[in-house]
Amino acid sequence: MSIFRKKEEKNILHIDHINPQMKKAIKTLIDSGVPEVAKLYGFRYLFPRLREPIFIPYGRLDDDFKDTHEAFERILEEVDKIKDEGMQTYKTWYPTAEEINHFRFTFYSMTIEDGMKVGIAANPLASLDQDSFKLNEIGDEVRGKKVLILSSALAGQVVNTKSVFSNSSAVEFLDTVSSREDEIIESYLWLNKNFHEKYDKDKEYDVELGRTYMRRLFSIIKSVTSPKVANNSKDKDVIILPLFIYPKGKIVGNISIMEAWNSNESFATLLRQAQYHEMEVGPIVYNVDTINSLVETYGFSAEKLIVLTDQKVPAIDRLDHLKWLKRFKVEKETDFVKILKPSG
Repeated sequence: MSIFRKKEEKNILHIDHINPQMKKAIKTLIDSGVPEVAKLYGFRYLFPRLREPIFIPYGRLDDDFKDTHEAFERILEEVDKIKDEGMQTYKTWYPTAEEINHFRFTFYSMTIEDGMKVGIAANPLASLDQDSFKLNEIGDEVRGKKVLILSSALAGQVVNTKSVFSNSSAVEFLDTVSSREDEIIESYLWLNKNFHEKYDKDKEYDVELGRTYMRRLFSIIKSVTSPKVANNSKDKDVIILPLFIYPKGKIVGNISIMEAWNSNESFATLLRQAQYHEMEVGPIVYNVDTINSLVETYGFSAEKLIVLTDQKVPAIDRLDHLKWLKRFKVEKETDFVKILKPSG
């Protein structure tokens, strides 16, 4: 298709002035990045610190396209042309990050000598040596040990060669997210489609492209982490339970995402108030029933159970929905790390 492109790049200042298929593709991709899914796997999208290193002006996307998927392929093609230089900039900003070939897209504009350029920016997916959890506090506990992590929440750190897990003799995690991939994707598609139908005057959201883009995120994360997914959970020295601390009103049992969004009062209120950006799947995927079941199955089989929290929890008895805590004794406790031993 490249032989048909216009030779000169126009300076297009508004998304309404590009091909309708590209416009729809861009608006769909921007709303379908699902950073929460990345977070649930221990990854995140990197933010620029001064200027977007990977920026594509609308003028480079000015062509005719048969559908939004073809437009998406053009966007990826343009990203490929400039991503290597952009990634080098990100490496100077985030020296302990390992960037991954998947991107979240955002609207972006920048000034130039005689005016401005408008287009989209691409922020790379990455793993950091520690992100939501204070892993450096448990370096001594996992050094030389065989480690099992009871969820996907540290998958990004497991594959990061600069994290404390690089000093473990072996480390695996239970993939607690991918089994709900279809449900997560369809729930976000429903949410995005509902938002655009109600509040977007152009109603520009392509469900099929959104599904393709979200599946790409899952596929790339799984391709990176699959060698570390647990296939033999026995004979581990240390078990780790990473806990995202959610508001009590959002704590649910093992129910479907749509059921939780509609029946849980916290989520239902957000929907009624059209606060779509506040909707989450994390409390449902990492629900209390699943967590309790994982600890009952694996937590008592090792020397230690280390509970990590992404927020300060001064005393472990605050986590009163975790009934198994009474069967452990506390060896060491900080705001973010609780090192437990089976009391029996």
